[in-house]
Amino acid sequence: MASRQSLGSYLKAAFTNRWNLLAFIGAGVAGAISPIPDVVLPLVIAAEMLFLGVVATNPRFHRAIDAAQGAADAAAGAETMRTRFDQLYRGLDPKLRRQFEELRTRCFVLADLAGKDPEAAALGIDHVAKTQLVGVNKLLWVYLKLLHTRMTLERFFASINTDELDRVEREALRRLGELPKDAVDPLSDKKRKSVEDTLATVRARRENIQRARENHDFVTLELERIGAKLSGLAELAVNRQDPGLLTHDVDDVARSVEATEEAISELQVYTGLTAADFEAPEILSAPQQQQRVRA
Repeated sequence: MASRQSLGSYLKAAFTNRWNLLAFIGAGVAGAISPIPDVVLPLVIAAEMLFLGVVATNPRFHRAIDAAQGAADAAAGAETMRTRFDQLYRGLDPKLRRQFEELRTRCFVLADLAGKDPEAAALGIDHVAKTQLVGVNKLLWVYLKLLHTRMTLERFFASINTDELDRVEREALRRLGELPKDAVDPLSDKKRKSVEDTLATVRARRENIQRARENHDFVTLELERIGAKLSGLAELAVNRQDPGLLTHDVDDVARSVEATEEAISELQVYTGLTAADFEAPEILSAPQQQQRVRA
């Protein structure tokens, strides 16, 4: 439902309506060249103010403006999501891009069934395919984000020099061992704290790397799970199975990715994905039903 606009927005919409502008300007010009412009022009302005007051407070006019603004906002939002999809898709390595394309191609059968196949419509799959395209789009969007997440994690792993990390740790332990254990002078105490801080940093880095590897394993498992589920849904649609089963499976998988979305959000430091990337763009779209032309 479109949100209500302010009174100022309704007044602006009423005033900038092309028919109102044409009438107002025409009446103003006619009044200006009339024998009594000092009488006609105030009447034109008064009539315009009355028109704006009546129209800008009319509920039907409000609904029309709200609907138009809602459609404009929806179009802008869809374009923003499409741009974000292109950024993530084109940012994938060629191998991962092919992997996504293979899965998306298998899912196109659901879009094809939505409005093109009379047999599917007779079995009820046509309606199911249309209503569940949103769920399939969601799954494909999560799949794309998982591919992006795995790619960024693997780039992070490639940037890690474990030999250097081991060297820093060994050197810090050596220096710590060389410091007098019972020293009480301020300089020795500062040295000890500095070395201990270095060791704490190394431990924190190792823990961070380990968490990243565990997240990478989880992302890989989720990619396999969602890919298998989407392939199964496409096969289910092609084989004209029970539409209710298809609906249940799509809903079930779509709900199951909530935890996956949370895991992706926790990896924002690696992926750059934000809360704005939660909404799924229209990766698949149902073709328009072909209209029959009567002779």
